[in-house]
Amino acid sequence: MCGACGRSVVSDPVLGPSRTLRQHLIVAQTINAACQSWPGAPKIAATSSGWLVAGPTGATAAVSTVEALWTTVLRGRPRGVPWQELRAAADPGSGELGAGELALRVLNLGHEMAQASATETGA
Repeated sequence: MCGACGRSVVSDPVLGPSRTLRQHLIVAQTINAACQSWPGAPKIAATSSGWLVAGPTGATAAVSTVEALWTTVLRGRPRGVPWQELRAAADPGSGELGAGELALRVLNLGHEMAQASATETGA
């Protein structure tokens, strides 16, 4: 629990020991860009404590880790869209090096989770 704000603090292996709104914004932007070609693509919005995921029906889910975010996004993936459709949204040559590295870690986790999900379901 945070002594300053009273909120529970959730550790996230992708973000590291300290979490910032800037990191949350980079993660949201990365996943939004990676999934933009999907029909009914989810919309991810950064919050101070995590992310809100809005599906095509308007239903929203609040998540607090990058892994939980990817789980929610992949669960809503349209049938017939292969995991390879997650396009490389990170351009390591643009912006700050730290932002590119974070985007790459986010995409790598998404690819791993999508591939594992496809293997489990036989898709």
